Amino acid sequence: MNLLSGDLGGTKTILAVYSNENHPKKLFEKYYISSEWKSFYSIFEDFIKHLPGYISLPEYGCIGVAGPINNHKVKITNLGWDIATEELSQLSKINNIEIINDFSVLIYGIPFFKNDQYEVIQGTLNPETKTNQELVAIIGAGTGLGMSRGLITPKSIFIFPSEGGHREFSPRTENEWELVKWLKKKLNIQRVSIERIVSGTGLGMIARWKLDDPLNENHPLQETLKKMDSDKSAFTDLPALVWEKASNGDKLMSEALQLWLNAYGSTAGDLALQELCSSGLWISGGTAAKNLDGINSSNFLNAFSNKGRFQSYLKEIPLIVLKDPEATLFSSACRARLSAESNGRLS
Repeated sequence: MNLLSGDLGGTKTILAVYSNENHPKKLFEKYYISSEWKSFYSIFEDFIKHLPGYISLPEYGCIGVAGPINNHKVKITNLGWDIATEELSQLSKINNIEIINDFSVLIYGIPFFKNDQYEVIQGTLNPETKTNQELVAIIGAGTGLGMSRGLITPKSIFIFPSEGGHREFSPRTENEWELVKWLKKKLNIQRVSIERIVSGTGLGMIARWKLDDPLNENHPLQETLKKMDSDKSAFTDLPALVWEKASNGDKLMSEALQLWLNAYGSTAGDLALQELCSSGLWISGGTAAKNLDGINSSNFLNAFSNKGRFQSYLKEIPLIVLKDPEATLFSSACRARLSAESNGRLS
């Protein structure tokens, strides 16, 4: 029996078939540019229709989607897509198929990740503890800021989705306060959520704030910003440029990156305190995987643990960075496998 797995995002959609075993193995995969398709259903139909002859139709499936799930339905706002599991089943003849938030579904992968899929940057992750009850949480800065929580027991995995990235951002320094005021004016908004700053998009906005200072009008990135103003889609390249410039010794972009890492670390520490996830806080998203040195820096780690009387507690919590770029796809396969084992009734 095979398993259907999916990772649906605003930019790309990946569908795959995995084997049904303890550590599911990918048998077939197809990559789609989301914006090139009129709906997820058309992508889904294309995938099922073009399965190779040697791949049998999966019986169980799970798709991680970038959005909150309500009554087995989800709306992908930036694509204008509405998705319902009932229609997916009708299109594919796969009766046991789920859609789960892309950050929540990562919780299902935690007991099955292998060492080469993650890196521990603080504390100790003892594989033997996976036979006990575990409270875990996950956070990840990408286009936005994702969060989720989970309870892992020897017999079940429970997920508790979160939209914590949309909480109010609380400035801790004069610099952060000035940034918040600039963002409100720049974006014409009344409140600033955490993900306005702690995300890839947020890193780009911090750089723009720095470059908006007349003292920095001759910075090399000014010309790049002018080009981006005429092509809004190019703004997605700005965070990578900030990392690159900072890595090459650019003082201004180093300041922007340090502010961002401090804000990210502090937000991760707040989540760890809120959830008391003593079994581990997992850090996901392409930003962390591609820039492990930044996440493993004193800027991030000191801000993470700088929580007054709980500093010693936070310094003992395992911090684990997910390095596998297909972690959502793999975790979706793990969820499908667990569902198959319990005949679709897993909690």
